[in-house]
Amino acid sequence: MLNRFNASLLVCFSLTLATNALCEQTSLQVQDPMGASIVGATVEIRGASTVKTVRTDGTGKATFDCQAGSRAVVSSLGFQDKSLSLTDCKAPKSVTLMPSAAYTTINVVVRDEGIRSEGSPTVVTTTADEIDRTTARTAFDAIDDLSPSVFVTRRGVMGYGISDNGTGAVSIHGIGESPNTGVLIVLDGRPDFQGEMGHPLPDFYDLSEVGSISVIEGPASVLYGTNAMAGAVEINPRVPENNAEFRLTSSLGSYDTGEHRLWTGFRHGKQSYFLAANASHTDGDRANSAFHSQNLSSGASYTLSKVWKASLNGNYGHFLVHDPGPVDALLTNSYASVGRGGFSANLANSTDRLNGYTLFYSTWGHNVISDGFRSVDRTTGARISQTITFAHNAAFDFGTDIVNYGGTAWQYGQLDAYGGNHQITDAAGFFRGHWSPVAKLVVNAGVRYQTDTQFGDMAVPEIGAIYNVLPRLTWSGSISEGFRNPTLRELYLFPAPNPNLLPETLWNYQTTLKLRITGNVSAWTTFYYANINNSIVTLGNYPNMQLLNTGNAINKGVDVNVRWRMWRRVSAMAGYAFLTSTNISPLVPQNKAIFATDINMKRAFLHLGVQAIGRRYTDESLTAQMGGYTLASAKISFPFQRHYDVFATVDNILNHSYTILPGYPMPGVNAAGGVSIHF
Repeated sequence: MLNRFNASLLVCFSLTLATNALCEQTSLQVQDPMGASIVGATVEIRGASTVKTVRTDGTGKATFDCQAGSRAVVSSLGFQDKSLSLTDCKAPKSVTLMPSAAYTTINVVVRDEGIRSEGSPTVVTTTADEIDRTTARTAFDAIDDLSPSVFVTRRGVMGYGISDNGTGAVSIHGIGESPNTGVLIVLDGRPDFQGEMGHPLPDFYDLSEVGSISVIEGPASVLYGTNAMAGAVEINPRVPENNAEFRLTSSLGSYDTGEHRLWTGFRHGKQSYFLAANASHTDGDRANSAFHSQNLSSGASYTLSKVWKASLNGNYGHFLVHDPGPVDALLTNSYASVGRGGFSANLANSTDRLNGYTLFYSTWGHNVISDGFRSVDRTTGARISQTITFAHNAAFDFGTDIVNYGGTAWQYGQLDAYGGNHQITDAAGFFRGHWSPVAKLVVNAGVRYQTDTQFGDMAVPEIGAIYNVLPRLTWSGSISEGFRNPTLRELYLFPAPNPNLLPETLWNYQTTLKLRITGNVSAWTTFYYANINNSIVTLGNYPNMQLLNTGNAINKGVDVNVRWRMWRRVSAMAGYAFLTSTNISPLVPQNKAIFATDINMKRAFLHLGVQAIGRRYTDESLTAQMGGYTLASAKISFPFQRHYDVFATVDNILNHSYTILPGYPMPGVNAAGGVSIHF
């Protein structure tokens, strides 16, 4: 007891010397969403130059010496980590950990520290508040700025579009397909993609209801199945935390580009509600490149008991996007009109040992393209996911999901052009184990067994580990398999349907070293090797075309990231990714660098962001390249009174000429200004 007391004094004395502040003893209560105490949770107290670890006792409480300005990181197997600043050491504190199964993220980021990887692919995360400081207009803008290993294609000032000249293709470590079928979008716990084409519709992912976005950099097929071959983007909704919350943001800028976002929520006792709406528009930086979209979503939840919580969410949106065509083949009156809606019903459970959810969801859409293509599609599914925790050193995830997706496509005036209605049903079970035999080591292993009405049975494994080599040095590594099934378009529609296509597969080998240099500086480096097989490629020229499983590639590379909180009001992050491939995909850069800094000037908040993108091939023959480019953007916000902010954004500050999609020059310097009301 005396030794423990002396050690506590030593830690407190070290913190005091480092920051010229006093230490005080404080307590932290750790609980789950239902209020049950979490016993044996790890609480890591990080000062400027010291780190101390304690565990919660039998009542879920941890007691430690606190120094204002330090940070506590709370973790427990089966739950998402949570980080909080220790600004007031006198008052007792409490923190609620969310079950990892309930939020679907395998590995969780501690945002101020960069990443955490529990032996599986790296996950990077950003929150709504962090996104709001940047110039991002959509969720895809946000992930493009988040990590150097992620690249998103764009065209014009607003509107990704669909069909032949559509953009919004996401690649992770150079893998993503075009259109985007190799990176899965997970919206509020459910896979989100167009039933026939198999790809997401990025123009629906506005920021009005986003609470956080996580990017899994590496296969996530054990958890999600098809399309998560290269990774997944998890978009989690904002939830009300106080009695009543309200946020309205409106801006207008170059090319009559406007964004208007509303989110309001209410929590009282056992019930909560939210409503989110978005309207975006632009005339476009080129003739015939206008874009208009409207989205509306709402939800409600009710805590039935200490164990059960029910929620229901719904949404509908519509966008109209015009395509001006490449500069050497201009188009007029080329457009796409898309409407899409959906709902999800969720029943969450939480006890001392078992946490999880049962989810039922359905989405549907109608699609009209000016070339005469028409379609209606639907995706309906259910998912059960549970995490059971044993003591403080073992947890198991298990669950099952089933999804039916498909639709009907036709050409205007030719109702039977594509053979009527097509559907596929997937059913799967998955299991993952997490075991910590000693304090410094966590071992993970998992498998998914899937059966499919089109492709038969498949088993997908993953294995990994994380080891704390030193108090400030962590190593993690993983081996995992990912896959994507051929889409209904490739099987039955166009340009050369082949019902005998097989799933694409990927084996990924990945390792990460993370170094916490000081309490304010962290860095991590990831090395990866990805072996891609059975890629679906298009051979020949129309009308003599074929889709066959003849493609193969080996992608390997390295990502380096640094995050630094320079001073209390200044932080910065930087990253660089290098990729080499035996068969690199078109439009994917071999080099990408990012840099961002946030400066709190008390009366103003300034964000500066920079991207440097390397050269990219323009076609699958890899014979022509587009030059690299550097983009700089800035946003400055001025709060006044308590509930108002005025802001201005500038994109492409250097006014560089550049192209992301061949034939579609991007706009030069452009700006916007707006106001935000929040309470």
